[in-house]
Amino acid sequence: MMDTDGSEIHMGDLGGAASAKAEDGEIWTFSVRAFNSPLPEHTIHVNYDGFAEDVKVGDELLVDGGMVRFEVIEKIGPDVKCRCTDPGLLLPRANLTFWRDGSLVRESNAMLPTISSKDWLDIDFGIAEGVDFIAVSFVKSAEVINHLKSYIAARCRDREIAVIAKIESIDSLKNLEEIIRASDGAMVARGDLGAQIPLDQVPSAQQKIVKFCRQLNKPVIVASQLLESMIEYPTPTRAEVADVSEAVRQQADALMLSGESAMGQYPEKALTVLRSVSIWIERWWREEKRHEGMELPGIASSLSDKISEEICNSAAKMG
Repeated sequence: MMDTDGSEIHMGDLGGAASAKAEDGEIWTFSVRAFNSPLPEHTIHVNYDGFAEDVKVGDELLVDGGMVRFEVIEKIGPDVKCRCTDPGLLLPRANLTFWRDGSLVRESNAMLPTISSKDWLDIDFGIAEGVDFIAVSFVKSAEVINHLKSYIAARCRDREIAVIAKIESIDSLKNLEEIIRASDGAMVARGDLGAQIPLDQVPSAQQKIVKFCRQLNKPVIVASQLLESMIEYPTPTRAEVADVSEAVRQQADALMLSGESAMGQYPEKALTVLRSVSIWIERWWREEKRHEGMELPGIASSLSDKISEEICNSAAKMG
């Protein structure tokens, strides 16, 4: 599987550094300028040219969904100076969102295409390398899914490549039904989604997306921050284990690690933990349902589908 950058506003590569620490009260400069030499100290490159025009003094800048927070204190041409209000670790290519008066500033990515010119080059590379899935980031409507499918079909006639819609924005949630129907599956990208909607709404949004995918018989992946603490530690928190269990109980088709395996210190162990917890909960849940009298969710709509569903449900209850 490969995925696209999409319309995300994100930081650059930190001048080759693996990370940088932002301390409380420090002043950092976010700039769209191209730097030929190494980045000046406390300077971060931003990928969106309209960055400085869209933000205002007093806006709150969230890095990676709030892992680090800044307040905009000054704008100087293409540069935006910010004061760190919540310290933390800055990672290369972390996403950036702005909040004003408690609401997400959506102007900042409204003009960015869902699939950029760089994304199209990446897609061509993925097709040439034989990827099985292409995950589209920050999908706003079904139109981009259909366009990508046509593009793939014209360039890859000997096999099929499935298109996965990453649900990670307000626009994705607003147009959820049309996006899921057009795609071959969906991914609940909770990290970026949590940067665009209030945190307390993320669990219900996840459940809604998973349920809707099941109703339409589309595979669904739950991703982001499943075992986040295992980036640094060999054992997950109990809350993370409970979170994984809930995703399994919601009947997601797949769970996907990101930072845990991409940059974590215990990638293999994180995968082992995720697999063992998932298998255990699946077995436990089946046993519980068998003893309770299994009540399987209805997903069919037409009469013929309902008849088929009843036959399958009866077989499942019989074991």
